[in-house]
Amino acid sequence: MGKRNQPPDVFSTPIWATRITNLLEERGMTQLELAKQSGTSPASISDWVGGSSQREPKVKGFKAVADVLGVSTDYLLGANECTTPTTEKIHKITGLSEKAIRNLRKLQRGAKNSDSSAAKKLAACNFLLESMDSTDLFESLYSYLLGEFYFSSHGTDLGANFIYAKTPVGEEKERLAFAESYSHVYLSKVLQALAFIKRKADKVKERKEKKMYEEWLKSDEGKAFELENLKLQIAYEDEEE
Repeated sequence: MGKRNQPPDVFSTPIWATRITNLLEERGMTQLELAKQSGTSPASISDWVGGSSQREPKVKGFKAVADVLGVSTDYLLGANECTTPTTEKIHKITGLSEKAIRNLRKLQRGAKNSDSSAAKKLAACNFLLESMDSTDLFESLYSYLLGEFYFSSHGTDLGANFIYAKTPVGEEKERLAFAESYSHVYLSKVLQALAFIKRKADKVKERKEKKMYEEWLKSDEGKAFELENLKLQIAYEDEEE
């Protein structure tokens, strides 16, 4: 029978049910609290969260629920990947996840409030992104941290984690050992890329420090320092004579 003759899957959970449930858990809020704060009936909240009703929520009540949860209705309905329009716009432009965007915003706020730790982290993020065309750091990091190695076993591809979970022996154990060694090759490449970027950073610091030193020499303090050095040099040359 063709797919067009198959009935719709009425038992699938609507995306708004999953997202409201997750948001309630994140905020430590109950369905009853959500109903009270949004002015929506507890029965409606129960239907939406339980996914037992296939009716789409009414706009007014759904908007109130979204406002209480601090997200957009588009997010609850699955039209957007991020909870707010601003974050969604940043996500579409940069491809960053919502959590990554939140963390960067947190660092920015900390840096503005003179949090030295946040300022250092933000500076490191900027420098690595600015330098990414110079090395294969990010590709190597991906392979080391997130890459999965697959092995053919009886015609089926098995991931390294699956093989490890089965307590490998014999040939598969050797394959897993190879995968582990292979991942460390990428760790070595990560370290090489970081060493290259460090040399680049040193050159930038050197130029910056030289410029700062030249500017400082033009100040009254710098001129006094230069004059004192000149006097010491003359005195030393007189003693030598």
